[in-house]
Amino acid sequence: MAEEKPYLTGRTYIFKLPKGKDLLESLADFCHDNQVKCGIVNVIGAVENATISVYDQSKKKYDKKVIAEPMELLNLSGNISIQDNRPCVHAHVMMANKDYQVTGGHLLPGTKIFIAEAYIQELVGEPKVRRMDKVTKVALWG
Repeated sequence: MAEEKPYLTGRTYIFKLPKGKDLLESLADFCHDNQVKCGIVNVIGAVENATISVYDQSKKKYDKKVIAEPMELLNLSGNISIQDNRPCVHAHVMMANKDYQVTGGHLLPGTKIFIAEAYIQELVGEPKVRRMDKVTKVALWG
């Protein structure tokens, strides 16, 4: 295995995301517009609805779930790398509904922002590139 070179911290961004827009797409667009190719992302806020998934390891596929109700976004945690020559945000979320029931999973397009405050820490160095892993059938760092 090749020796990993250390990453240095680059620019730090703290900003709000636009109400009514798609959460995952908005983060990816921000990274593209600001040339963030590698980094760490965290978001808190609330969503009007959500689309998430959990990976079924035995079937080697994601099981998608659409949540058609407002949710408090307790945490979005993820990383930024390159996939198909564009910044890719890989994020997991934890959310609570009005009854304080918590759910979470892999964030998918289709999650509509109500309010969202984001933190992105750019990492400077050779960006990680996502490629399909033959064993797990998941896009992972190459």
